[in-house]
Amino acid sequence: MTRQGLGAGTLIVGSLLLGLNAAQANVAEDASLQNLDAFSIEELGQIQITSVSKRPEAIGQAASAIYVITNEDLRLSGALTLPEALRMAPNLEVTRIDALDYTITARGFSGSESSNKLLVLIDGRSIYTPLYSGVDWDQHHVFLDDVDRIEVISGPGGTLWGTNAVNGVINVSSKPAGQTLGWLANGTGGSLDSDVRLRYGAMLGESAAFRVYATAYKRGDLERPNGSSANDGWWGAQGGFRTDWARGADALTLQGDISNNQIDESVGVAGYARGANLLGRWVRTLGGGTLEIQGYYDRVEREARLVYDSMDTFDLEVQHGFAVGSRHQIVWGGGYRHTADRFHTLVEPQLLAPERRKVNISNLFAQDQIALGPAVSLTVGVKLENDSYTKLEALPNLRLAWRPNEAQTLWAAVSRAVRNPSRVERDFFITGVVVPGRFQSESLIAYEAGWRAQPTADGSISVSLYYNDYDGLRSNDLTAPGVLPIYVGNSNKGRVIGAEIWGDYAVASRWRLSAGVSVLDKTIKKKAGSLDIAEFESGGVDADKWVKLRSQMKLGSAGISTSACAPTVTCRP
Repeated sequence: MTRQGLGAGTLIVGSLLLGLNAAQANVAEDASLQNLDAFSIEELGQIQITSVSKRPEAIGQAASAIYVITNEDLRLSGALTLPEALRMAPNLEVTRIDALDYTITARGFSGSESSNKLLVLIDGRSIYTPLYSGVDWDQHHVFLDDVDRIEVISGPGGTLWGTNAVNGVINVSSKPAGQTLGWLANGTGGSLDSDVRLRYGAMLGESAAFRVYATAYKRGDLERPNGSSANDGWWGAQGGFRTDWARGADALTLQGDISNNQIDESVGVAGYARGANLLGRWVRTLGGGTLEIQGYYDRVEREARLVYDSMDTFDLEVQHGFAVGSRHQIVWGGGYRHTADRFHTLVEPQLLAPERRKVNISNLFAQDQIALGPAVSLTVGVKLENDSYTKLEALPNLRLAWRPNEAQTLWAAVSRAVRNPSRVERDFFITGVVVPGRFQSESLIAYEAGWRAQPTADGSISVSLYYNDYDGLRSNDLTAPGVLPIYVGNSNKGRVIGAEIWGDYAVASRWRLSAGVSVLDKTIKKKAGSLDIAEFESGGVDADKWVKLRSQMKLGSAGISTSACAPTVTCRP
């Protein structure tokens, strides 16, 4: 199918499906899709999250800087892609580079070469690529209609999530199949982006349910500063399924996706991005605890910008959570991940050696949340992770929370996180100019404190302060005493001091305002003896302050809604 044919078809089918969707709204509407006024500010503070402690807890009690994007937020926003949906998180800086690429970061280090400290998970599957330490956002098209919530943590999460969860964690959780029964047909047509989505779900007996979905999409060419076309548009299709089964103490989930994207122009040459994954999860209730085993296989392959790369990932995790008496909530477990990749340029010279590499990562972790009193809790944990590049890393975590009353939580934390070397950083070479193999992990010691409160029934607020101390930041060093060849080293260090403030206010039952402010001060320096010539490229370019404003309003009894965004630096619709 040609790109032009798909674009026209998308618009036509999208219009038909929009009409069908409106006509059958009462039949097809998911039971979990509620009107904006169905969630009060108090209820939003009780939303159950899992990213902070790997067990369900109310967001209002979490000892972390976390923001939750609900399914209702997604529905009202009109976002078609995960990166655009993440603009709603006040603790993220989202920048679109071109039709394919974004840089998304928390607490600084924004930039195509520097936004490499954010771990992203979709239903427990990591989409962080060890090829260059980042995310190929165009290759992971999330079916947003079926997303239950997106938990966005700013700050390190290495104790529970491992290396690369340095500046933050994004955890996307889909709805169980039993909550997406019946038909859903939806579509969007526009001069730049178009999208068609179709899903069907049904019960399988009394204890199981399934859903299948298909989506087609087109992303149009963006413009250069002079008004000419950037010729960077692309189009593709994706399908998938999920089935959930539960009986007695056991619950089982099996899900998967497959995608094929076509890139019309990529440095003058057409390209593609393909992927497929399969994930299984078994959970058993054991007395007062749970045992969870999860495994997945993920295959990605792309040929774009005169480069071919592919990666196969096998991942297995085991987790056990239980209580000891009335004071201890313990979670512990371990995991193993194997990646096998291939990289080569389509024209000479080759830039990575060897062309193929296998990397193994194994870990053990344990964390105990201790009730020191009726209103005070202390969380102590550590993860030990072994990587093929850098061997053993220790990732400890200490968090203290105090709830003086039901409407407030004060918390403080200190933790260590690391970012493992990527393939590019370890294996990049140019004969006589760049030698490979010297880059080690970047490390962070983070000090945080925060206050989360609901001062009135109609408003909530979250304030977080942090001091991040980085060591071993990436550098491009000359060989002593200052001659070629260059090597990728760790001769920079830095610190970031900042504050994050966000809040929600229900002006009326049908009108809610949200606002967020971020302020940071960043300093990157060379370590003693550094011969870095990259001029702190690894530090990125960050605004020292930015503001996000969002308004959500329900207009009339028909449920027509709008979502508006103030024209601030990170608030592009």
